[in-house]
Amino acid sequence: MNLTQLKLFNELARELSFVKVAKLNHISQPAVSVHIKKLEHALGQQLFSRTSQTTELTPEGLIILEDVKEIIRLCENIKVRADFSQGVLEGHVRVAAIHSVGMYELGDFLAAFMKMYPKVIVHLEYRHSDEIYQEIHKERIDVGIVAYPHSQPGIEAIPYAEDELVLIAGNKHWVSHKKAVSLQQVHNEAFITFGEKIPTRIAIDKLLESTRTTVDIRMTHNNIYTLKKAVEAELGIAIVPAATVNEEVERGILKRIKIKDAETRRPISILRQSNRKSSAPVNLFIEKLLAFNQHRNRG
Repeated sequence: MNLTQLKLFNELARELSFVKVAKLNHISQPAVSVHIKKLEHALGQQLFSRTSQTTELTPEGLIILEDVKEIIRLCENIKVRADFSQGVLEGHVRVAAIHSVGMYELGDFLAAFMKMYPKVIVHLEYRHSDEIYQEIHKERIDVGIVAYPHSQPGIEAIPYAEDELVLIAGNKHWVSHKKAVSLQQVHNEAFITFGEKIPTRIAIDKLLESTRTTVDIRMTHNNIYTLKKAVEAELGIAIVPAATVNEEVERGILKRIKIKDAETRRPISILRQSNRKSSAPVNLFIEKLLAFNQHRNRG
């Protein structure tokens, strides 16, 4: 039994696919099978049940899974701590953020963090909110960043920031000349919005409902960039997080209008697993991200 076998076992328990695990480790599928068979032989237990179509953990495999995860975490931390004691921090931080936070909230922080810790590799991807929760449960990411967080077993939500929902319009729309409007003023207007079940869309729908405002939804999309382009093309107005249109407002492409008489704050939280310790790079990433936001707010 060796660490390579344990790592492959852990990944196979997560992916339930020899093909995926082989690709992740840049080795052949038969090589993965050999490592797993050697581990099973060393333990005297069958760890996976295999058919031509499926791979599943056996009860024996499930029993050792948490111990294997802890062994891997401890081994990784030995190297991290040894380097950290020499004043060098290295490792990986896997981050997933929703599209409407993404680089709008993280860009300046990531540039500063990676300059300060050049040997910490940050893997950033964009996912829908429900996917981020799933990826944390499956331990495929270390940190998630979502809006309108909700409680889930095994996941800790750390309050990070609040942004503001605003109305945006193209330059030809009548509302573009306003600094602030009530939602009732845009009753029955053509409207561009996020897809259903997206937390920010749910919040927007509640805003409209609370002010008894009906809009004419012409287009939905989950990508904030696509929504902005549709508004720029004068297909309708939209409600989006304020920070996502900073560049377009500065360039004069879109107009940003405050919403009166409605609760427009949008909470953003950092997600991580609550039932296991994070690595030193992950802990430092979260610590610095929180400090960066506090400093930005004071400024």
